[in-house]
Parts: sequence; structure tokens; C-alpha cells
Amino acid sequence: STPEDSTAVVNSSAADLAALDIWKQDMRGSALAGFQLAMRAGPLCEEPVRRVAVILESVEIAVTKRPSESDNPKQYRAAKDITGGIVVAALRSGIRCALLTRPARLVEGHLRLTLHSSLAGLGSLHAVLSKRRGKVVTDTMVDGTDLIRITATIPQAESFGLAPELLKKSSGEVTAPELVFSRWEVLDEDPFWIPTTEEEREDYGEILMNGDLSTGLDNNALKYIRMVRSRKGLMVDSSKIVVAAEKQRTLSRKK
Repeated sequence: STPEDSTAVVNSSAADLAALDIWKQDMRGSALAGFQLAMRAGPLCEEPVRRVAVILESVEIAVTKRPSESDNPKQYRAAKDITGGIVVAALRSGIRCALLTRPARLVEGHLRLTLHSSLAGLGSLHAVLSKRRGKVVTDTMVDGTDLIRITATIPQAESFGLAPELLKKSSGEVTAPELVFSRWEVLDEDPFWIPTTEEEREDYGEILMNGDLSTGLDNNALKYIRMVRSRKGLMVDSSKIVVAAEKQRTLSRKK
């Protein structure tokens, strides 16, 4: 090898050491903060993300040589000033975009409810639970009475207004349920699924709303995403878009 080749190898090693030093001192903490921000608010509902591993395969840092003749690695510096905010924003945006390239699922909380019902109220009780995606776990008779002690689970999003509906549908034959948090469970429904084939369009319907994320399918995951984003004031694809707003009449015409 020629002396020029040896000099190039030395300069390359010094530049790599300088880039590594810049990463450790100036960028690694900001990259970790960007990861934490991306996991704290996911792209679907701005809610925490669970069970996701992010692998940062490589980082390329452009360095330039200082006007010095020293062989100290400090002779190299970043070609452009890299602030912590730039690194945080870049990592957060990159991770959020990467999450949308893979199949996404919602994780919903489930509640365990305990209540008592007579034999006459079992039909209405099971109808209400099945409509709200609830599942009966156990049902046992209470000794000395004609009541049945029922333990079931129900998604937390479906538990609002449960007690009044049970009392109304059963005419008072079912007691008010006692709700306790049970577990987290993955909702195995793709919120971005769109019927494409002719058979799927016949079974699930055509696209009803504007945008590629709206389908005719009764998709619980998509319904929950729209509910959460609407409550938080975020953009929702199912919101109505006014066409030809200048032709609207907002005042009643006097006759």
C-alpha cells in the first residue's frame, strides 16, 4: 500500500471516532427522548404504544475537518449544527411513520362485572351483553334464592350506560353491575382494512365516507379511533366536508 492509502485510512478512522463522539455526547440523549415521545403518543389515537421495539440500524453524521494540523479526533466537527430539537423531531416522526407501515391494532381495557339476575331477566341480560361484546364467565345459583350470580367481562369502551340499559331492558330483574378492571386485550381488527374484491364489497358494502380509511364495514377498531380522536379534537376522516359553501343559506328567508 502507498503512503497516501495509509493516510486516507487514518483520516477515515479519525472521522469515524469524531462522529461517534458527536453521537454519544450530543445526539444519543435526544434520540432517546424522541423514542419516548413517539411511544407516549402513537399515530392512531395519540395514546401510549405497547410492545414495540425500535431498532436504529445506523446513523450517518457528516463531519468536516477543522483548520488544524493535529491528529486529535477533535479536529473534526459536525458539518452543520445539530440541535437536540432536530434529533427529537426526526426520531419521533420517523418512528410514527414506521408504525403506520406495519399492521396496527388497538389494545382495549376489559372490565369484570358481577351482578345478580332472576330467571326472567336472563334473556335480556344476554342480549345486552352480546350487543356490547361482553362474555359471560360464570353463572351460579345463589343458595336459598332464585337468583343467579353472573360474572362476565366487557370492553371498557362499551361499559358506558350499561346499568341503566340493563335495568330498562330487564324491567328491574337484573341488579346494577359491579365493575372492576380486569385486563388489557388486543382488539384483533384492522382499522385500515378496505373491501376490495367484488365478494367483499357485496358482503361489507361500498366505501361510505370520503377518504381511504372509511369503509362500509362495522369496524369496531375504526369506530373507537374516530371516537377518541373526535374527543381529543384531532382530525377525523369521517367529519363532514362542506361542498360549495358559498351556496349555503344560513338565514331563513322571510315570506
